[in-house]
Amino acid sequence: MTEDLSITDLFSMSKPVKTDTRSLEKQLRILGIGSPDLCFQCSKCTSGCEAMKLLELEPHSVMASVKSGFVQEMVNSDVLWSCIGCYKCKERCPQNVSPVEIMYVLKNWYVASGKPIPGDYQMMLQNMMTKGFIQENKEILDDEGISKDRGALCLPDIGGPQDMNKFSLIISRIAVEKLESD
Repeated sequence: MTEDLSITDLFSMSKPVKTDTRSLEKQLRILGIGSPDLCFQCSKCTSGCEAMKLLELEPHSVMASVKSGFVQEMVNSDVLWSCIGCYKCKERCPQNVSPVEIMYVLKNWYVASGKPIPGDYQMMLQNMMTKGFIQENKEILDDEGISKDRGALCLPDIGGPQDMNKFSLIISRIAVEKLESD
């Protein structure tokens, strides 16, 4: 009698899938991104993570799951979408592994599989395509609680794309090229 001694995810009861791990490794190599196998779980990435402070994202846990072969579980996890893309995890990693870039690849896999982009990201994408920015300029409150815009703070106006149609076309082309190359 042979026993299956592989790891099992106790939440989903799934087993690691090595073909997913190999596909991810291949894509990371093409993109010049370090392998998650280099991660030795020092947690320096997590200690600097801005999303960890608010949303409890643990980049080193994402790396551990990917290393263990639970790539599809990470692709389908909401935790990926809490990453704000600050790149502190990459800067802090002594092994030059980039959890943020690996999470971007996994997000791309999610979208390429035909699943809907989460609502907030969908809104940001629509704003980018129609306005050139992910959000409108916002006023802030100063120490006295007075609302101020960029001009009142002596900040320059933010210039958007000069030709919005051309900008949207370029962004669309890049997205299509990326999906076709994957």
